Amino acid sequence: MVPSYSRAPRHALMRAPRAAALALTGALVLVPSLTGCQGAAVSDDAPAANGPVRIGVIVPLTGPVSQVGTALRDGLELAVKKVNADGGIGGRPVEYVVVDDAGDPANSTQLARRLVRQDKVTMLFGTITGDTAEAVGRVADEAKVPFGTAILGDTEHCFPYQWGFGESTRQMLTPAVPALIAKYGKKVAVVGSDYNYPRFYAGIAEKLVKDAGGTTVASEFSPLGQTDWQPVIKRIGSADPDLVLSMVVGADAVTFSKQAQQFGLLTPGLGYEGAPLDADFYPALAPLVEGRTHTVRWSDGLEDAESRAFTASYRSAYGWKAPIPEVAGNAYFGVRFFLGAAAKAGTTDPQAVNKAIGEFRYDSPLGKGTRFHPANHVLQADMQDVTIGAGGAYKVTKTHPMVADETPKKGCS
Repeated sequence: MVPSYSRAPRHALMRAPRAAALALTGALVLVPSLTGCQGAAVSDDAPAANGPVRIGVIVPLTGPVSQVGTALRDGLELAVKKVNADGGIGGRPVEYVVVDDAGDPANSTQLARRLVRQDKVTMLFGTITGDTAEAVGRVADEAKVPFGTAILGDTEHCFPYQWGFGESTRQMLTPAVPALIAKYGKKVAVVGSDYNYPRFYAGIAEKLVKDAGGTTVASEFSPLGQTDWQPVIKRIGSADPDLVLSMVVGADAVTFSKQAQQFGLLTPGLGYEGAPLDADFYPALAPLVEGRTHTVRWSDGLEDAESRAFTASYRSAYGWKAPIPEVAGNAYFGVRFFLGAAAKAGTTDPQAVNKAIGEFRYDSPLGKGTRFHPANHVLQADMQDVTIGAGGAYKVTKTHPMVADETPKKGCS
């Protein structure tokens, strides 16, 4: 079945001047209807070698992690606008097609296949949760089309055509865990949403806690969409932790954090780090996160010229007054890395672009000479400690230059 397409819902985005600008740059912002359609087999058809560079963007615009998906899409959109304003890639415009997977791996698989077969994309970008990233990674590998992610964390598996622009689990936790244990104490609890990535995160966290002289006293997981966290909070509280590492994601991050405070677990004296401290959640969790330190790849508190320009563009384009989500910055600079590699390749052929991505070096606010490690396809880049201040100021208080994650994974080549 060939799907029908409809306009994606936007916030303060599709005014007439903006629509005209999109037409000039060739950007295609589309969301397919998913009713009753099954993914077709991947075609061998490739994009025209001298045609536009086309990006297939797979994000959850609906569902429990839609807020983060929207931020990823918006960062990518501004990156494409900037590249096109600067002349495109070798004179060719950059186009993009956005589809909503609602955070469902089955949808992600179907849509990735459709973008390759029907839209003949040069590259894929997006997804939020680890299971959707793995689903698209398998399609990208099958179709030999590069796929970039921007969300924090990494999958357990490596694919030759998948590249992670977000901070890996080890890059997040390697500088954070020893500092947190030194400040708050050695007893650590880990809590997460119940899918593959938070469990992967927990495994790495437990090793780093042990290496830092700590003990993991509790490990809890709950399904996405959980509304009553009281039993989980009670079990964590009974373990009497000094520090909680949380990979509860999406709207659940807000629900868990508020209930953790309500039922006496989350106090100012308890260490708290993880996804709920991301800028996405500041408006809902300000009193709970202010004064805490958070380790991220990019922050709107960075003072370099490129970050300031991106921050100003984001606030202007979307009427955004809250802290800018980290994933938006990762997507913006990640897509520019991808497109820089495409320019180096000198073609829209996905296999040639994929080879160029593995060889490319890029200077940006993510670090000087950022590059992918061949053993795991993790971007070797800087990390920032930010202290969350009143009003949502994510002030950079320490930079960890080029935090390496060279841990080998099977399947990278």
